[in-house]
Amino acid sequence: MGAVEEVIGALEDGRKVAVCQVAPSVRVSIGEEFGMPPGTVATERLVGALRHAGFGRVFDTSTAADIVTIEEGAELLRRMKDNERLPLLTSCCSASVLYVENNFPELLGHFCTVKSPQQSMGSLVKTYCARKMRVKRRDIYSVSIMPCIVKKLEARRPEMEFNGVKHVDAVLTTKEAAELLKRRGLSLADAPESGFDSLMGKASGSGQLFGTTGGVTEALLRFVSWKLDGGNARIDFPEVRGSGGLRDVRVKAGGREIRIAVVDGLNNLKDILSNADRFGSYDMIEIMTCPGGCIGGSGQPAYTPQGLLARRDALYGIDATAKARTAMDNPAVQAVYRNYLLEPGSGVSQSILHLKRICLKCK
Repeated sequence: MGAVEEVIGALEDGRKVAVCQVAPSVRVSIGEEFGMPPGTVATERLVGALRHAGFGRVFDTSTAADIVTIEEGAELLRRMKDNERLPLLTSCCSASVLYVENNFPELLGHFCTVKSPQQSMGSLVKTYCARKMRVKRRDIYSVSIMPCIVKKLEARRPEMEFNGVKHVDAVLTTKEAAELLKRRGLSLADAPESGFDSLMGKASGSGQLFGTTGGVTEALLRFVSWKLDGGNARIDFPEVRGSGGLRDVRVKAGGREIRIAVVDGLNNLKDILSNADRFGSYDMIEIMTCPGGCIGGSGQPAYTPQGLLARRDALYGIDATAKARTAMDNPAVQAVYRNYLLEPGSGVSQSILHLKRICLKCK
C-alpha cells in the first residue's frame, strides 16, 4: 500500500485523531501541482483543503523550526563557550545525517542533538498537544507533508518513537499531498482559506526560512545575536543567502567572530569533511543536500532554475512581512516553553526533542 492510500485509509477509518503538519517549503511549491505559478504562497488554501480532506488538526512545521532554532542556538553557544565538538553540524537535513553516518561516522558527535523540525513537531504533537487535546498519544495519527523522500526514512528511525509509538506515523511528499487532495476531490484554487491551529500557533519569519539553503543559519544567527548583542542584535544576514554549492561566511556577534560554512550538495560536504584542517576551521556548518535546500527537494514538483528562485523569494517574502521575525519573539513558542519545555535544554526538552546520534552502520 502506498503512502497516499495509507493516509486516506486512516482518514476514512476515523478511529484516531488525524493530525497534519506542513513543512515551510511546501506552501510555496504545492500550488504548482494545481496550475499556479512557481512561488505562489498557498498556505491558507492548503490548510483549508487539508481540513476538508479529514484532518482534525493542521500544524505548521515552521513553529517547530522556531523551537529547533532556540534549542540548537543554545547548544551552539554552549559548544562555543566550551570550545567543544566544533563545528556544530545542523541536523535538519535527514539525507545529510544518513550520508555522514555511512561515510564519516566518527563525525556524528558534531551533529546538533536536537531532532529535525519534522520529528520535533511529531514529538510535540504526541506529548504537549496530546495533553492539551486530552487525547492519548496512541490515539493520534500524525502525518507530515514534506518536500523530501528521505523524510520517510527519518520517520521510521528507531529513535524517533515513544515506547513503540512513532512521532510521525506517515510522511507524504509535496506531490503525494497534492495527489491526496485530488483524490478527495479537492483543489487549492477552490479551497476555503484557513489558518493553522492555535495550539502550536503561528511561526516566526525565521521558521519559514528553514525551507531554503542558508535559512537555518540565518535563524540561528538571529538567536545568537539576540543572546550576545542584546539591543544591538541583527535580524537580517544577507551574507548567508544566495545560491551556489558553498558559502564561507564570517559574522561577528558579542565581540566574537563566528565561522560558518553553508553547504549545498553532498559533493561540497565531502570536500569539507575529508579535510580535517578545513573542517576544524568552522564553528558551524549548515548542510542541505538538495539544490537550494528543501525548496528543491526530491519530493517537490519538477522545477526550472527560475521556478526554484521564485520559491526561495516567496519564503523570504513571508519572512519579511511576518509579525515576529525571530523565534524568540514568537508568542506561540514562548507559550510552549512557559507551559511545557520551561527552558532550552531542560529535562523535558532533552527527553522529547534531543537524541544521541546512532550510527546504524556501526552496529
